Amino acid sequence: MKFRLSAGANFFLLGERKTIFDEASQQIFQLDELSAYLTCLLTDPTSPCELETAVMARGASRARAHASVQNYLAYWSRRNLLEIIFDEDEGQPLDTRKFDFAGTTVSIAFYDQDLRDLILPVFTHNRTNADTPHTAVYDVARLGDRVCISRNRTSGMIVAGSEAAPALKALITDDVLANLGTNVALHAALLVRNARGLLVCGAPGAGKTTLAMALLAAGFACGGDDIALLDEDGLLVGVPFSPALKQGSWGLLDQMTDAILAAPIHRRLDNKRVRYPKGLCYAAQERVPLEAIVLLRRRRKGPIVVTDVDALKVLSELLAGAFTPERRLALPQFQRLLQMVSGARAVELTYSALDEAVETLSRLHDRQ
Repeated sequence: MKFRLSAGANFFLLGERKTIFDEASQQIFQLDELSAYLTCLLTDPTSPCELETAVMARGASRARAHASVQNYLAYWSRRNLLEIIFDEDEGQPLDTRKFDFAGTTVSIAFYDQDLRDLILPVFTHNRTNADTPHTAVYDVARLGDRVCISRNRTSGMIVAGSEAAPALKALITDDVLANLGTNVALHAALLVRNARGLLVCGAPGAGKTTLAMALLAAGFACGGDDIALLDEDGLLVGVPFSPALKQGSWGLLDQMTDAILAAPIHRRLDNKRVRYPKGLCYAAQERVPLEAIVLLRRRRKGPIVVTDVDALKVLSELLAGAFTPERRLALPQFQRLLQMVSGARAVELTYSALDEAVETLSRLHDRQ
């Protein structure tokens, strides 16, 4: 495995300051002496061993050189400034699997048994044998005490072992969003029952994922807990990533407590601890019309309150989290969104008790 400074990232001097200018992000990064030295070495593909040898030649111990190089590579990989080049030294992967995420197909090659056993359960329900072209190929291997994830053997990320599955999910999410075509990605949970969709929107901390999980016990299927795609016909399909349950919700779902606590603990890149429970009911990857839209508001205590909301408020909330590859909605896409909102019941749900919220949304979806 070798590394090189990404195309578009250039080292230069600003007076006596050593910096990198990254063309893609339009940012300037200031470097300390060691980082500047290593950056200059990465104009050509260089292995971690070669970097460590160069640092030891400057007087560092082997342990200090190893730690410095690992930290350097991890830091700049998080900022998309490194090319990660897998070569023949890695050997053959021990296992390669293919996965589908609402039409975005990726292949993941594992070079380590423990990493495969940690990551694979998070994506098992996404496995496919369909003969469709890959959007991306990922290689996952050990790099010292860290994990290297390479996308198409060029870009990627270096993370701690507990961060590997969330990091891979984040990278694949970027693939899904880049592969939308004319679809619109909505930041919402999609639940499906009786071939109709229930769209749940909420700010971070509103309990969107926890409520979505609770709705599964009430007979809904999980379309996706975070992203739903609106197609050209005004129909929805969820992106079926495994729901990431944050620590505060692990004891809230009585029927699922055993499955939740049996799942290993992962750490997201924002340092939140999450579990990905197995054995959930996922919706078939079929487009569905929308029955209802829920704007979620959680509070510590108080009775449940359901308030009808007008189309303008719903559109404003959906637009705030909507995404297209062009970073804006064209008029036909907005008209589709408007048509979807106009044909659905829209409410704001303020709640404190999870079971009351589930019962209310079940009735709302079934129009009782």
